[in-house]
Amino acid sequence: MLTVIQPKELAPSSDLSELLIIWQTALNLRVAAGELSPNTVTAYRRGADKFLSWCAASGVDNLTPDIFRNWKADLLKNNYKPATVNTWLSGVKALFGWAVEYHRLPYNPAENIKSATRKGKSKKHARESLTNDEVNRVLALPDPKTHTGARNLAILALMAYTGARTVEVHRADLADLRTEKGRLILDVTGKGHTEADSVVVLANPRVEAALHDWLSMRGDKPGPLFTSLSDRSNGERLSLRALRGIVKDYFRLAGVIGNKTTHSLRHTAISKAILRGAPVQKVQSMARHKSVDTTMIYFHEVDRLENPAEAFIDYAS
Repeated sequence: MLTVIQPKELAPSSDLSELLIIWQTALNLRVAAGELSPNTVTAYRRGADKFLSWCAASGVDNLTPDIFRNWKADLLKNNYKPATVNTWLSGVKALFGWAVEYHRLPYNPAENIKSATRKGKSKKHARESLTNDEVNRVLALPDPKTHTGARNLAILALMAYTGARTVEVHRADLADLRTEKGRLILDVTGKGHTEADSVVVLANPRVEAALHDWLSMRGDKPGPLFTSLSDRSNGERLSLRALRGIVKDYFRLAGVIGNKTTHSLRHTAISKAILRGAPVQKVQSMARHKSVDTTMIYFHEVDRLENPAEAFIDYAS
């Protein structure tokens, strides 16, 4: 039986394996209540299952904070990315946090366990921006006269000109498009959320035209904004895998080089807004960053390359 070592003044140890079924029921209720997305619940449960499986394989009987650190160290030693480790850790913390909140456990041994950091990258993004030429080459490839080309151009332009996340594009419905004060607006559902809670503004004529071209072919049938056009799933929501595949294929056809993915389009859009003089508050709003510190990472990266201290060094005088 896997137990938690408690301080002497607290209640006896509890069997964690019995909590998983109850916790899953609690998570399902939060999904039904619109507090969590199904994807978040899946990630939470996967993290908890990974940890408990590791405990069983390692012969762990009692849980202390150092057990969690050993688990983290073992994952990193086995070359799991810090982002993956942190996702699984969030599930573990969610389990123990719930158990304490509902008096299933008297204290949370995972409460003060810190997230894994990206070594050498804590203030730098892992993805590269596309060059101006690369963006234009990518956007020039889809044929807007065809259904597939019109849809793909609308997807690419939306991401390149608004910084929309892949998951936001995937979740978008036709009903999320609207006009406000002469602007075309898309209500978006962010990471870990179950309903639209923010907006992207289609301010550039190029992306607005691409959306209108796609809508003229898509029609006004309610449902997903971007649909599959394959015989097998025609009219259904385009999957995240398919979205990433579309971007990857156009990057390859355009000759885009480097470590660039769908997220690189978002990175590029945010960086370009900064280069063109957008103030930090506006960039934070566009990027939908909860913390301005996240936005400032982009500002530091842009300034480091565009206006480096090295450029001021001159030995002529």
